[in-house]
Amino acid sequence: MNYYIELTIMDSPELTPYQIWSKLYTQLHLAFVEQQDDDGKIAYGVSFPQYRLNADKQIGFLGFKVRIFAQTEQALQTLNLAKWLDRLTGYVHMTSIRPVPQDKVTGFSQYYRVIPKMPLDERISHQATRHGVSLEVAAEHLKGYQTQATIEPFIRMPSQSTGHDFALHIGRQPTDGIGDGKFGTYGLTRSAGVPEF
Repeated sequence: MNYYIELTIMDSPELTPYQIWSKLYTQLHLAFVEQQDDDGKIAYGVSFPQYRLNADKQIGFLGFKVRIFAQTEQALQTLNLAKWLDRLTGYVHMTSIRPVPQDKVTGFSQYYRVIPKMPLDERISHQATRHGVSLEVAAEHLKGYQTQATIEPFIRMPSQSTGHDFALHIGRQPTDGIGDGKFGTYGLTRSAGVPEF
């Protein structure tokens, strides 16, 4: 990942940062979908330079910036973010395409989608329906099930297929390098890394 564009959410009296994130990331997703290959993968990865997790307080912070990375300047030109973000010019600042400052890279991270676990009651109902058993049998089977809180930050997104909103939870973990360089259509994956600086 040699080039990037940085997007920054600006203060707005009309919209909260969370509302702007939703609109911004919806447009990014649509731009990425247009670039996907036959396997549904893209060559663009994202990072959130202000990303923080506080396990003690059980809270995550995404920040107000996102970087979109690609191997070449041409790839970022092809993405044509100016077109996709045209309606958000008063809410999002976009830099020009820049080379990654190799001397400032502190490491690499994988940003990936986190799927929250179902609450126990939903899980019991789901298992009962799926396996054709009573709620009592499903509850007995899930006796040791532990519901874990999802503390990773998220962006509220409208589903393009169902029309319902969902929370796109985003996790981060360190990695050795860029890996296979292939990402899903949210710019996220557990198999590729992006530079941190």
